[in-house]
Amino acid sequence: MVVHAQDISLPPRLLPLSLSVDAGQVVHLIGPNGSGKSTLLRLLSGLEIPEAGHVAINGQRLGGQTRQTLAQWRGYLMQHQRPAFVMAVFEYLNLVLDSLQGQSLQLPAGSVRDEAVNHIASRLAVSDKLHRRIDSLSGGEWQRVRLAGALLQVLPSLNPHACLLLLDEPATGLDVAQQEVIYQEIGTMAAAYGIAIIMANHDLNRTLVHADKVLLLNQGRLVATGRPDQVLTDRQLSEVFATPLEQISTVNGPVIMRARST
Repeated sequence: MVVHAQDISLPPRLLPLSLSVDAGQVVHLIGPNGSGKSTLLRLLSGLEIPEAGHVAINGQRLGGQTRQTLAQWRGYLMQHQRPAFVMAVFEYLNLVLDSLQGQSLQLPAGSVRDEAVNHIASRLAVSDKLHRRIDSLSGGEWQRVRLAGALLQVLPSLNPHACLLLLDEPATGLDVAQQEVIYQEIGTMAAAYGIAIIMANHDLNRTLVHADKVLLLNQGRLVATGRPDQVLTDRQLSEVFATPLEQISTVNGPVIMRARST
């Protein structure tokens, strides 16, 4: 087990819930805006302390750990984050990596590090942005750069301590093609490297296809958890999102959409 949260809560934003995630498992957090998804991710990241309960990564409780130790254990992509200083993209990515170094972790130098940066930048189609200033990027470009930093943070060849990646709406601001690349890379990180993924997601159809496990939240309360087919039912989704939704069959598989009026 990679991460275990026991009866964590931060009222009124999040009411008590427990969660366990295994290596290589992809977990989606879904629910309306304000349902507690971002709060849950912050508690799992260790950047915010629950009022009750505790979170552990590989059996080690997060309370009292340094930010550097937390950064070595998990990557965390927040929503709408901008660095305090203007810099080039390659400087930003290397700054992310520099933040990991300490007594328990010395990053590879030279070609190994450069190859990792170039590989991830290429996969996310930001290689041509490496020498651009981050304040010159579009919203979608900056989102891909930020995700590149999060992926580098948990890449085993650079950081063997990492086991968890937390993502808060990683596909925000991306077009359809870019979203497909993002979900492929997330899947690769889980399947190829055994990184546990926990991500907040608004695209229910992506959750239907890409999630191993789903948590459905509403008003800070855990409504349901389980496999996508167990959680993404017409009744539960319609009640939580306060709009009639239904799952229909297509030649490409099931699709969730607004229910047609009869």
